[in-house]
Amino acid sequence: MSRFEIKGKVIAITGATSGIGLAAAKLFARKGAKVALIGRGADRVEKAVEEARAASNGTVEGFVLELKDAPQIGSTVDKIRGKFGDVDVLINNAAYAVAGLAEDCPVEKYKENFEVNFFAPLTFIQAVIPGMKKKKSGQIINISSGVGKRALPGFSSYCATKFALNGLTESLRLELAPWDIDVISISPGTVSTPFHKNVQFYGRWKVDIAAMNMRTPEKIAEFILSASRSRRREATVFGPGLIGYHINYWAPWLVDRLLAKKYPVS
Repeated sequence: MSRFEIKGKVIAITGATSGIGLAAAKLFARKGAKVALIGRGADRVEKAVEEARAASNGTVEGFVLELKDAPQIGSTVDKIRGKFGDVDVLINNAAYAVAGLAEDCPVEKYKENFEVNFFAPLTFIQAVIPGMKKKKSGQIINISSGVGKRALPGFSSYCATKFALNGLTESLRLELAPWDIDVISISPGTVSTPFHKNVQFYGRWKVDIAAMNMRTPEKIAEFILSASRSRRREATVFGPGLIGYHINYWAPWLVDRLLAKKYPVS
């Protein structure tokens, strides 16, 4: 299988005003891609675009979008197409976490979490597939999580969205293979980004996420670029999540005990 060439490609990145998304925008632009930086809030997008351009000396354009506004996703893809042409690589990065015991968390919050973490990526994917099929080339990169394969207590909403995204990714990989379109899943582990500060806790259960070991967004951006170039089907950053996943395959009962101890429920 030949390597995927980034230079000159149109890369659309959601959740790109900070964290992994912004780091990826800088890196891909530096490598010669034409980057569509997508995020919430005109001021935040403008600031991120300026930062990405300064860091990369590359081609970066901003697109303001509220992911919960599904009809606007298609029009945003149309705007990107009008500016750069068809999207070659879609990086579904935007996500947030709802946390708390399942009995305490309102069902509406689960639905809102799914709107951003699952249905928005799906809508973006549906919008870019025709252009990729026309070229018989392209990549869909879904930023997932280890909790999309092994759930944690207190994060049932977020875990469920990532389980769903992983299922979509696996189906799409087979559906789009005849057009030579790669569908890649990335599990970055814990990363030092605003994501952890923005976790929405409900009810009596809480955990200190800030105490977890954090990687830098720049390190994860490099990991995404490597997975894209080598056309990996799946890539997980080495760490406790990857180790836990492999242990869970053989001894799920042991992981149950370890997680119950790490995330006590009372």
